[in-house]
Amino acid sequence: MATQIFNNDSNSYLSVFRGRKAACRSKPPKGITIKKPNICCSDSNGKKRKPELQSAATNDAGFKKRRVCYSKDEFPDCVSVDEYRSLGKISSGSYGVVYKVEHKKTGEIMAMKEEFNGLSPSTRAEIDILKSLGGLPCIVQFKEVAVDECDGVYVVMEYMETDLRRYMSFRRDGLATSEVKRLMKQLIEGVKFLHQNKVVHRDLKPANVLVSRGGQLKICDFGLSARVEVEEEEECKVGTLWYRAPELLLGETRGSFSVDMWAVGCIFAEMVLKEVLFKGESEEDQLHEMYCILGHPSAKNVESSICSANLMLSRDGFDLLKGLLCYDPDKRMTAEMALNHAWFEDEITS
Repeated sequence: MATQIFNNDSNSYLSVFRGRKAACRSKPPKGITIKKPNICCSDSNGKKRKPELQSAATNDAGFKKRRVCYSKDEFPDCVSVDEYRSLGKISSGSYGVVYKVEHKKTGEIMAMKEEFNGLSPSTRAEIDILKSLGGLPCIVQFKEVAVDECDGVYVVMEYMETDLRRYMSFRRDGLATSEVKRLMKQLIEGVKFLHQNKVVHRDLKPANVLVSRGGQLKICDFGLSARVEVEEEEECKVGTLWYRAPELLLGETRGSFSVDMWAVGCIFAEMVLKEVLFKGESEEDQLHEMYCILGHPSAKNVESSICSANLMLSRDGFDLLKGLLCYDPDKRMTAEMALNHAWFEDEITS
């Protein structure tokens, strides 16, 4: 269905989206006031604390105390957040903060994720998915759940030195072909393991791909992910715009493993080009970016874009990219197909 939209008439192509409203807002419209609930939790004496005071307080481990109360019964094997010492903030976003932490007894270095919204459905889903994927290669490893005295929940995971976005930015001269191939193979292997376990990530991007000092790659951040027994019936949450598959921009609401493969193609192109391939400012603009570069599904336009960079792909590399950036999700390359592609047959040097 999506391929029918992509025709020579750019006006008809874009008219599909005129008048569409944004799916969500970060702020309420002008003149609208949203009253936030007065959520608080009790101290050791059973007295209620004011949220304003609690949000400004920190515990002995250096973490902000949470505003939302949850029962520890939901995580019987959880530990106290005070068992960890904060070594600083790794990153932060609209949903939460990730800290670098040290276990006080063992000295082990970990990453600890704190959600601003407390134990939201997405946090519950992420914990469940991480637990089920334990031990799989190319997937960040879940360690345990920590809680503070207000039953705020923190997800403890293995620590990795950086993410792919920063890793690429440090390489001003770009990545060598052998390095792109090595990282891509690990990324696709991780996606294959996800899909074999009926998990769609739905927000793959360089910032959600961790890289160790030794070049080991692992996929992280499963906040938008879902486990699907029948993938076509799963409603898909929206991922990051620049890596979002065209069928989602066209209004498709059913989740599919193919949305991850489109994102893998975008990451692949970004490693080669040293910049984001489709950098739209809105859903309509994002589709226009795709249309300008890809036009009708053809390798010629993809090649002309990538060949403008100093680092060029072989014929097999272009063929792999074309298969990943296929407009039709039913014809898009799967993780298994990508791993068996001829581009990976050459020896990968570290």
